[in-house]
Amino acid sequence: MKCQALLDEMMLRLSAELDACFGESAKLEQAIAANLKGLGYGG
Repeated sequence: MKCQALLDEMMLRLSAELDACFGESAKLEQAIAANLKGLGYGG
């Protein structure tokens, strides 16, 4: 049971970290798209 509890705790932490990375990725994607549009590229 101890191993399962550690795994559960680790997966919760990693899932939260992944969600944060996805959020940052979306912000960066928007900034890149805006910069490209400002340079005359992209739609």
